[in-house]
Amino acid sequence: MPSPITSPTLVSSAHYDLLVIGGGVFGLSIARSCLGAGLSTLLVDKGQIGHGASYGLLGALLPHMSERWNEKKQFQYIALDQLSKVKVSLEEEVGISIGYDRCGRIVPLATDDLRKAHEVRSKEAETLWHGAETGYFHKVFEKTNLNGWLNVELCPEGYAYDNFSARANPRSYCAAAKASVLKRGGKVMEQVGVVDIQDLGEGAQVTLSNGDVISAGVVVMAAGYKSFPMIEKVTGTENLGKGVKGQAVIAKVGQPDGMPILFDRKVYVVPHDDGMCAIGSTTEPQWDDEHSTDNRCDEMFEIAKDLCPMLEGAEIVTRWAGIRPKPKKRDPMVGFLPGSKCLFAATGGFKIGFGIAHAIAQVSVERIAGLTPTLKLPNSFEAYNHLNGEPWTWSP
Repeated sequence: MPSPITSPTLVSSAHYDLLVIGGGVFGLSIARSCLGAGLSTLLVDKGQIGHGASYGLLGALLPHMSERWNEKKQFQYIALDQLSKVKVSLEEEVGISIGYDRCGRIVPLATDDLRKAHEVRSKEAETLWHGAETGYFHKVFEKTNLNGWLNVELCPEGYAYDNFSARANPRSYCAAAKASVLKRGGKVMEQVGVVDIQDLGEGAQVTLSNGDVISAGVVVMAAGYKSFPMIEKVTGTENLGKGVKGQAVIAKVGQPDGMPILFDRKVYVVPHDDGMCAIGSTTEPQWDDEHSTDNRCDEMFEIAKDLCPMLEGAEIVTRWAGIRPKPKKRDPMVGFLPGSKCLFAATGGFKIGFGIAHAIAQVSVERIAGLTPTLKLPNSFEAYNHLNGEPWTWSP
């Protein structure tokens, strides 16, 4: 996918209503929403826009299971339900496909206990997913090979299928979001790091690695796992989160359109357009080289072939490794830092970032622009929760 032209480098100093640090799916989504609200916006990235954790391959957009329902699961449900409209509006705006499809997900059922658990989930989903109105369901079916897509030997108790799960192409999604930021008048700077962030009370000042000094009404720290040391520095805290490495591959499989995602607790097989499949992903808390791929990709692919026989003989065409942000308290970290009017966190997400990025952006723009709140952020997502500060006041 061709990348839109990046805005020219700034000189000396400038002022913006909003400065977003980090051009992953969170940063892009927040910049896009704030531009839509009329805020002048600069987006800076130490590397290339969308080439960090958001440059992954998998693109699985999956709901939480229905048992032990809570406000976090409700937030993700709302976000996933909105994705079809987000897809249409973004693609119509910039003319770039994001590879979205509500393809559903299959989980093979190896034991009677697992089947019974999914039968319970099926009944809960009828209510919690508002099946009568939305048509979403989670059901248990008898075993089948789906014309070679699913290994029937892994399904002695049948399989569970939900039609709510979806997929999108992460790289195309970011390319489309970047194009939207530029089309809405946003400025973008790539290959520029952040040297210093100063909270001035009614605004902030950021010094960039190229010597530019930028003043902004609000600074959003959305640089993935690299946000953690930024936030730690300005708040005087420690150990807010870390980076966890993931690896994935793309294989040329040639599967027909409309195939569902497969998941067996070890690996995902995600069908994409043009007969491509994404297989992943690993979770590696310890790592040396964030961009290197190794034998874990081959091991993962072998496991995937057992799940999806159609992968046999498929050619691996792309390998990817990247570092995903995982807060110490697990959930995303979003909101103004405690005691600050101008420093805003938007990081975390780990494996669910693409499914909720537009909802995180909605909450963010409402707070940053002082708009009437329309979407409640789960308490566990709030920045104050991660930083032990004062709660954000919710007033719908």
